[in-house]
Amino acid sequence: MKYERNTVNGTIIAGGNETGTSASQLTNPFGLHFDALSNSFLIADHTVNRVVRWTLGASNWTLVAGSSTDNWGVNSTLLYRPLGLTLDPMGNLYVADMMNHRIQFFRAGSFVGQTIAGMVSVNGTNSTLLNRPYWVALDSQLNLYVSDSSNDRVQMFKRY
Repeated sequence: MKYERNTVNGTIIAGGNETGTSASQLTNPFGLHFDALSNSFLIADHTVNRVVRWTLGASNWTLVAGSSTDNWGVNSTLLYRPLGLTLDPMGNLYVADMMNHRIQFFRAGSFVGQTIAGMVSVNGTNSTLLNRPYWVALDSQLNLYVSDSSNDRVQMFKRY
């Protein structure tokens, strides 16, 4: 929803066509990041295991990461309940892949991710493992911060 200053009524800018997997629908959207370069939102469509790009004014999304057909998995192209996401200045995508207990890194334009924090399908409490990461953020040096929800902590991973 988009809300204008000093108003209470919102305008739907993405989804709103009931829940589903078609390119005009969203299902439990969580993460949201505005990309000013493309005038679009990146949306973590949590329940259907994907990240989509919805350009302002468009009537549908394009797939950025994960599955367009609600598949989940542990390989480098699939996600399992993505939540938080962010972009770096080069357009690379960072995704908190919650149920895989990892952070996936997707180079701009690539559908193949790389695990840069955590370990796929392994949760834990030591400094190399995550347990249901929810959100990600980058600082000006591109150090990665992760809200590691089930470990009740925020972890920093230095840029490598």
